[in-house]
Amino acid sequence: MPGQDLIDIHAHFFTPEYHQALRAAGLDSVDGFPIPDWSMDSAIELMDLWGIRTQLLSISAPGIEFAPRSAARKLARDVNENNAALIRRHPTRVGGFALLPLPDVDGALEEIAHALDVLKLDGIVLFTHINGIYLGDKRFDAIFDELNRRKAVVFVHPVAPPGFDMNRLGFPAPCVEFPFDTTRMIMNMIASGTVRRCPNVRLIVAHGGGTLPFLAHRIGRNIVRFGKANPPFTPEEVMAAFKWFYYDVTAVSHQHAIDSLLTLVPIDRLLYGSDHPFMLPTLIPPAIDFIKSLPRLDASARQAVANGNALKLFPRLAAHA
Repeated sequence: MPGQDLIDIHAHFFTPEYHQALRAAGLDSVDGFPIPDWSMDSAIELMDLWGIRTQLLSISAPGIEFAPRSAARKLARDVNENNAALIRRHPTRVGGFALLPLPDVDGALEEIAHALDVLKLDGIVLFTHINGIYLGDKRFDAIFDELNRRKAVVFVHPVAPPGFDMNRLGFPAPCVEFPFDTTRMIMNMIASGTVRRCPNVRLIVAHGGGTLPFLAHRIGRNIVRFGKANPPFTPEEVMAAFKWFYYDVTAVSHQHAIDSLLTLVPIDRLLYGSDHPFMLPTLIPPAIDFIKSLPRLDASARQAVANGNALKLFPRLAAHA
């Protein structure tokens, strides 16, 4: 991947208001995973070191579900205003996915309009489930119908599955539960008919789709067998739906994972992601080098993953490029 050319669609940030809300809720970790330090200055310094041109910033897990409903709308608005301010100061270095105050559907629809029409943010961040409600649930139909109308770019970040208890396994949720919850969300989005109904949404899933590449055929068989959609799904439709999603390559920068992912989806569905600042800084350069030197990718494919696919999704970044 050429130096200074990476577009990083999986990067996180914190605002003072969000930190305060976490503390007020008694949260000092993300389901057992330490909350890292972050500042825009330090992020840009590391971006320059790693050859990252632009980061698309989003709030990570636990999202906003911990906030009381009465405070969630204001918190989402404050986070999005902060993100927009960072973009105004660093228009070529920063982009952003807007946070929504779900499960408040009316508030979320209002925030979609403000974030995309007024703040001009680059897309929306959602989470694999909201208080146990997975994204394909009918309660969120109005959200996806609006995102489909707008042809919005949506980045979905995993959260711990319902009922997660760190004491049972002894590891923080991001270790294995996050990839499994991404897989559950993808299965739910297809089986619910949401993907079929909302084909114009450009939906990015994290961490190479979690465990989907390995389980794709098993999941596909069971969506066909047990799915409730009308008309019923065919195996061909389910496999095509897997190729409809976009996938970031965060945490799949090793042979076992990348081979499986490349077998399932075409190159034009892959995007670079670092997971900064949650990913240890020492792990990001080797991950970049791995993709850069992967024999299965020719120069054109590497360029597509580095920035070409992202430039097609984000017209504001393409204009700056």
